[in-house]
Amino acid sequence: MAELLTTKQLQDLLKIDRITVYRMLNDGRLKGVKIGNQWRFPRNEIGRLLGEETEDEVPEDSANILTDFPSDCVQKVQEIYAGIIGIGAISVTLKGETLTEPTFSNPFCKMMLSNPSSRAACQASWRKIALHTTGQPPFQVCHAGLSYVRSSIEFNDRPAAWMISGQFYTNPTDREKEQERLQQLAVKHDLPISKLTEAASKIPVLNKSQQTQVQDWAPKVASTVQSILCERSDLLGRLERIAELSAIQPTLHK
Repeated sequence: MAELLTTKQLQDLLKIDRITVYRMLNDGRLKGVKIGNQWRFPRNEIGRLLGEETEDEVPEDSANILTDFPSDCVQKVQEIYAGIIGIGAISVTLKGETLTEPTFSNPFCKMMLSNPSSRAACQASWRKIALHTTGQPPFQVCHAGLSYVRSSIEFNDRPAAWMISGQFYTNPTDREKEQERLQQLAVKHDLPISKLTEAASKIPVLNKSQQTQVQDWAPKVASTVQSILCERSDLLGRLERIAELSAIQPTLHK
């Protein structure tokens, strides 16, 4: 069990006041549990807030679960989901390896994914989101500053993969800070700043209601993928049994 810190201990470690702690709880930046009238905070929250890498435990045999992952079928589910809400989506393993192609809905992400260097950075972000500690805020931020949420895809009651939904802002951007970030991205990945800036102007900004919609829909879509995995497994199992019976049949007529 993770060590739990008191509010005072958290304040001392992060050098913040009590009001800031409660504000971070309210806006989702901080994860805590309430025991009686007192808040307690997992110690791994400190590492996350300080930018240290913390990872969920990944089952050793998780790769075997997805040997025959129906990527084409899941891709179509992603496209419908992303098209309705107007966001991007991708399915990855528990270690962040891609299972489907990214379904994207804004020019900025298309531009980032069309460049080998920036695409590699996007893939690193998917991996980081997949491996991130469960003590996370509702939305995580990628290398380019866009927000994402992940939803668990389970198979046989065990975590098997993640569906990552995002490619949007949760708050209106500070234009000066955004331009500085775009400039850094342009230099790092050798992208034309004028085109990058134009594409960034089309990144959707989701209001609170839309953010809630994403948080509500994402797990439902992941659940749909779970159903596909289970139904496919059942079908393959039945086909295997039929094949076994077909192999046995000739001996019955001898």
